[in-house]
Amino acid sequence: MSRYDRSIKIVYDNTTRKILEADEIFDNKKDGHKIRLQYHNKEIDFSCYECGQDLIISKSKYDKLYFKHKPGHDDCILSNSSISLQEQEQIAKIIISKESDRHKELKNKIGEQLKSVKDVDVDSIAIDDKFIIKENGKRRPDVYCKFQDKEIVFEIQLSNLSLNYILSRYNFYKKHQIYLIWILDNFDIHNQGTLEKDIKYLTKYENFFKLDEQSATFKLVCDFKHPYLTDNNQLFTKWVRKSVSLNDLTFDNEDFQAYYYNYDDNKTQAEKQQKKKLEELKLRNAKNRVDLFKKTIAEHRRIKSINFSSINLELENMDEFEIKVLNEHLGLQKTVNKGKAPLIIWIDTAKQDDVPFLEFIIEADKIAFDRNKPDEYGKTALQALLNNKNIFSQRPIKSLFKAGYKLTNNDYEFLLSQKDIEETSVHTYILCNRLSDRSLVDDVFKLKMVLFIIESAIQGKIIGFNFTGNKWISFANNAIEHYSNYWRYLELVFKRTGLWNKLIESDRKGTFQNKLRELYSDMPPQNHDFDNVFYDLYPEYKYVY
Repeated sequence: MSRYDRSIKIVYDNTTRKILEADEIFDNKKDGHKIRLQYHNKEIDFSCYECGQDLIISKSKYDKLYFKHKPGHDDCILSNSSISLQEQEQIAKIIISKESDRHKELKNKIGEQLKSVKDVDVDSIAIDDKFIIKENGKRRPDVYCKFQDKEIVFEIQLSNLSLNYILSRYNFYKKHQIYLIWILDNFDIHNQGTLEKDIKYLTKYENFFKLDEQSATFKLVCDFKHPYLTDNNQLFTKWVRKSVSLNDLTFDNEDFQAYYYNYDDNKTQAEKQQKKKLEELKLRNAKNRVDLFKKTIAEHRRIKSINFSSINLELENMDEFEIKVLNEHLGLQKTVNKGKAPLIIWIDTAKQDDVPFLEFIIEADKIAFDRNKPDEYGKTALQALLNNKNIFSQRPIKSLFKAGYKLTNNDYEFLLSQKDIEETSVHTYILCNRLSDRSLVDDVFKLKMVLFIIESAIQGKIIGFNFTGNKWISFANNAIEHYSNYWRYLELVFKRTGLWNKLIESDRKGTFQNKLRELYSDMPPQNHDFDNVFYDLYPEYKYVY
């Protein structure tokens, strides 16, 4: 065993009450064996300066002398085989520093000044002469006292500490509900070394303490990190220094740490304040944007604009929060005026040049209101459009179905009772109502005659056409003649519904079959613009070939 292998380098001579360095007394072989002989003759005895437990002198297999704890000893960091040689050296320096003039000066000042602190039990004050003895070991703090209902220890550090050493002290005192205050005599806040960082991050408070030697009474200089918001709402931190008394401190009864300033709590509060300011700014900006948006809509309405594309683009570019603010300001969900919902009021007062606005407001799905809401008499938006003789365009009705409008029983009764509404329009509305994909409304209006042919075959009655004589043959011949580009769909439906066989049986003059032969001899290209609307309305045909 070399001198560098001794884990206990500093011991306390209980006879002379001095500390000794193991390397110095054992490296001189003659002196070492003399001391060993004195120890075995019980002329001297030694204790561990760190934990206060008795030590024995032992010899290695290479005849090297060293100190070690007695068998069955309580826990001590110096008996921990996992500590490194560097940590052993550090602990030795710490113990030696405890005998330095500066160390003695500080602990005596602290002890003396504590005597005049209110709520400190003067009789409890111990300056480096009290072992705190517990079931798992004992520790001798630099200064100990009782304050109010608490036990406090002060540990003065003039040199670097290993994290192992810091934790051994911290965990011991914490386990026994004793508050530990580190007194750091020399440290640089802005250029923190390992010691400062280890102590700082041991708790969440990030407070450094040193004795305030400018104060006549007991005060500690506390350096703490202070979070703050700048004028432009940025969150920064800065170090602040304040002289504090023992009564100024807060005592954490979970971590058993004393602190003046709770960095985490104040940082959380600063973050909340920052978030609140951000939300206020966000709300203010959203309101400004919404106000401008409303004014722009009003101006478009006033000048009877035929193009609302810029309004739609602005609406699409709004985020969820702005849309929420917009709908809160518009309040269209709850607004009812003289028994009428907003949409019905707009429709009732509209003229043909208001159609672009109606199209916009009906299809603007981000503007929240119920397009299906009737007035107090049960009149719906569809009925209002059909009743308004100043509007002769179908475009608002298309918009209504695109927006998801659902026909009501009242609508069906209304459509059947109005003689001036064409039958084809009624059937078109019914087909639009059946769409699962309302973006196909324009296809229904565009291809309604093809759809009427299919509906006629499915329902077994001719819809949308007025034929005389052998109506079904005329119906089929018309389909071949005018809608041959969609024949693959029509033939499929005719055959699946059984209409095909009925046509063949009733074709006494052979006109239908002649047209078929002509069609098959020169089949025109089949249009595929019908696929989406066909399979949406008739999904049962999707996988039929």
